[in-house]
Amino acid sequence: MRKLSVLLISVWCGTLVPSAAQAQDPAAGVIFFQYRQFRIPFNDTKGNVKQVKLYVSTDQGQTWKLTSTAMPEEKHFRFSAAQDGFYCFDVQTIDDQGNALPPGVDKLQTNLKVIVDTLAPTVRVQPLPARQTEVGVNWTIQDDNLDTALPDAVRVEYRIVGAANWVPLAVQAGASQIYWAPNTGAQVEVRVRARDRAGNIGENTTHVSLGGGGGQVPNFANPIGTDDLKSLDRKFVNSKKIALSYDIKDVGPSGVSVIELWYTHYKGRSWTKLGQHETNDSQKLPFEVTDEGIYGISLIAKSGVGLGERPPHPGEKPQFWIEVDITKPVVQILDVHVGHGVDKGKLTVGWNARDKNFGSHPIRLSFAEDREGPWKTVADRLANTGKHVWKMPDGLPFQFYLRIEAVDLAGNVGEAVTFDKIKVDLSLPKARPLDVGPAGP
Repeated sequence: MRKLSVLLISVWCGTLVPSAAQAQDPAAGVIFFQYRQFRIPFNDTKGNVKQVKLYVSTDQGQTWKLTSTAMPEEKHFRFSAAQDGFYCFDVQTIDDQGNALPPGVDKLQTNLKVIVDTLAPTVRVQPLPARQTEVGVNWTIQDDNLDTALPDAVRVEYRIVGAANWVPLAVQAGASQIYWAPNTGAQVEVRVRARDRAGNIGENTTHVSLGGGGGQVPNFANPIGTDDLKSLDRKFVNSKKIALSYDIKDVGPSGVSVIELWYTHYKGRSWTKLGQHETNDSQKLPFEVTDEGIYGISLIAKSGVGLGERPPHPGEKPQFWIEVDITKPVVQILDVHVGHGVDKGKLTVGWNARDKNFGSHPIRLSFAEDREGPWKTVADRLANTGKHVWKMPDGLPFQFYLRIEAVDLAGNVGEAVTFDKIKVDLSLPKARPLDVGPAGP
């Protein structure tokens, strides 16, 4: 009987996007992974192998714990990490005579190393004083598994405020600041993104300009800077094409000829006329924006003889705030545990859900016997605590898929579905012979 080896891991819950480190640093022998549940395939088992056992160590091979068993034909184990951290794995095979290889747990050796990391880098970016024709920013990044030598570890981009496309800047490995010529006197938005070796992404933005103006703006991808948005009364919409309802007062005998729509960006000072529209019976004004973001809106009505209020001045507060958000929440299933003993009948699910615009209760859980549905709700409007214990009612299927959905304030829905069905019938039937007798002629 020969020793088996575990192979590269594949994701159990969610969709795996291999990180650059997995492809570029094989000599280190460590796989960085952004999910807590995954499969561990093992190679072909030929001969008399009857069972394969997976052992895990959380102290770099000093002690080992049996975590999963599989039949040879299954060709993979499932593993669920209780928390982020460093995990070592090895396998033991049992033949049809009950012999083990290696013969004892003390003979196990690390065959596979995995670092489970589900946390995005924390990024802070700040403007630097402008110098002649150049603007600049510096940044700090906090993450346990960031390698700034990797080509995709840090990305710096900029755009003129209101523009749709980001322009990438060439950043030297290990750099923490950059100056460049934006070739414009307008205010420039700068974004710094960091990707760790597990593939988690964190980002932060700021504004700069040659005039020296600029400063921190809220980071909509992580909690930094969100406090100053709490008091901003805004409506959310998950489309760049928008229909704005309005009413008109103090209309004279000449009526209203057109409605002008003016907009400004959050923390911007300048106003731009987006267009003008004739009034209609529905009193809805359609318009389109170029990108996601927070927009201040003001309307100017013109009478039949061309009179109306003045356009908004720079820095003036808008009549109405909207936030265009078309990005779905990111959802990961971290752990699914079917209870034993005193917890029999309970299913505990752990998840990680991230979005810039979550409300207080954005989570919905559901199950289905088929991936295509129909899905039945387990619990709705849950707080994003990352954990829920479901007391399963009688009459459930013996196995099913579990889905977690997260709904943001704009109505965008992100979801994650377990890769395999969850087996909730954990009974182990036992057969015992009672007697024998002739089977007949």
